[in-house]
Amino acid sequence: MDRRRAGRATIAVVVAVGALGAARPAPSAPPSPPAEARLAFLGDSGSGDARQRRVRDQLLKYLPRQVFLLGDNVYSAGQKAYFAARFEQMYEPLMSRAVEFHAALGNHDVLLCGLAEARGPLSPRADAYRIRDRGCDVDDQVADAGFGYRDRRRYYSIVSDPRPLVEVFVLDSNTLGISDTKLWPSGDDWAQVAWLDTALASSRARWKVVTLHHPPHSPQAEGRVFKVRNWEWKFGGRMRESRLDNQLAPMLQKRGVDVVFAGHNHFYARMVPQGGIRYFVTGGGGRPPYRFEPGPGYVAAGGAFNHFVYVRATETAFEYYVIDDQGRSRDAGWFAKGDKADQPLAIGALPPPPAPGR
Repeated sequence: MDRRRAGRATIAVVVAVGALGAARPAPSAPPSPPAEARLAFLGDSGSGDARQRRVRDQLLKYLPRQVFLLGDNVYSAGQKAYFAARFEQMYEPLMSRAVEFHAALGNHDVLLCGLAEARGPLSPRADAYRIRDRGCDVDDQVADAGFGYRDRRRYYSIVSDPRPLVEVFVLDSNTLGISDTKLWPSGDDWAQVAWLDTALASSRARWKVVTLHHPPHSPQAEGRVFKVRNWEWKFGGRMRESRLDNQLAPMLQKRGVDVVFAGHNHFYARMVPQGGIRYFVTGGGGRPPYRFEPGPGYVAAGGAFNHFVYVRATETAFEYYVIDDQGRSRDAGWFAKGDKADQPLAIGALPPPPAPGR
């Protein structure tokens, strides 16, 4: 065989090998799972007893990336002496597995604190309170890294991830327009309100969530009856904070807030959307729960049980699962941007496990 024929044979072999290689492309990597954020919300948790431990144990089964405490984090007055037993040791099994905590201040966290004298705006830090008052340990809580107050501020925001999918705006409702405001009588902490407006306006998050202790929307807690011999006194239960709602709702609607989580009332309640915003009361993190008055057409779901709310948010859906201290699902649903009503998930639905590698 002459050189030209040998060359043609060699070329044919090379072409054939190339064609064979082209017919068998390298396997492509599997598609990435959709981005998601997994968060949990619970309030009124800092009892240090078996109820709080049972709720904690259920949280351990799902390991959200971030847990948001909705106030009354350390009973009964936010005392530093109880931080270890009612917070640090209680949640150490979660913290040791890289779960972040971020807290809001509740009325019991500042129970023994007055407001500092101020001629101008209230400070965004703990020194808005008279931190040298006997028994006032709010500065210790805000400075404690475990509670996750960003930059030692009493109000701040946290993103779920760099995108971000979710941004959570944590407020100090004790100085806002609640019925027993620390900023008596008006609750006009205008510096905090102005900060919130600016922060919401500049947020790039797909989902905007606000947390605070006192509920702008809530069913009325069931009244209590006290009897002594032939005398009987009936006291009405806690109601929703209407003045707080009037103070915040126009801004929350204008700035596209999706969800508000509050505590204070020791039960679970989900209201029908109000002005396009979902309002939850999740005050069953540790204290004994109590019942509330029926609210047909206003309360979509609820009950008296210890629990937390687990959230799974993606680009297209905001899912919520209410899990009690026995591990049972008590309410579950989801909604997309712009939905006027929630879509229920199957009765008993629990959060799906995270995708591998998440």
